[in-house]
Amino acid sequence: MTRRKPFVALAALTLLAACSPKLPEDVDSTALNDAVGRAIGSGSTCVLIADQAGHTVWRGGGYITCARTLPTCGGATSTAPDVLKAGLGKPARFVSCPSPTGGANTVGWAMGPVPTAAGKPDRGLYYVAVMEGERALPGREVQDRVEAAFAKAGL
Repeated sequence: MTRRKPFVALAALTLLAACSPKLPEDVDSTALNDAVGRAIGSGSTCVLIADQAGHTVWRGGGYITCARTLPTCGGATSTAPDVLKAGLGKPARFVSCPSPTGGANTVGWAMGPVPTAAGKPDRGLYYVAVMEGERALPGREVQDRVEAAFAKAGL
């Protein structure tokens, strides 16, 4: 009986991995990691891409970085995954504001549909990108850089 347990666990993990949302097959996740990392990468950056149902298909930034509660620059606080889900189906936007951590820290958010590159089909993907810290870029700059990185990676 003990010999079957590892097999059953492996089979279950394989099935879950096969069912989890993924980037489109023609998008190289390594190229996307590199492009986004070069454009806005830092320890205080989170970039999430989700499908139309809100399932994350790609994450740039660690789990803890993406799970931080930050000001949304509209009088509330939220996490990147929640901001992404709230922005599904809405037009692109960007915002910036002071961070409550004090000092010179700011927060820059960009979110919206992943732009469709020339010659590519609309993939129905949405993104959120957020930076927080002394050297955080303004939301407009985050938007410009991350969208250029998406195009460079073939999205």
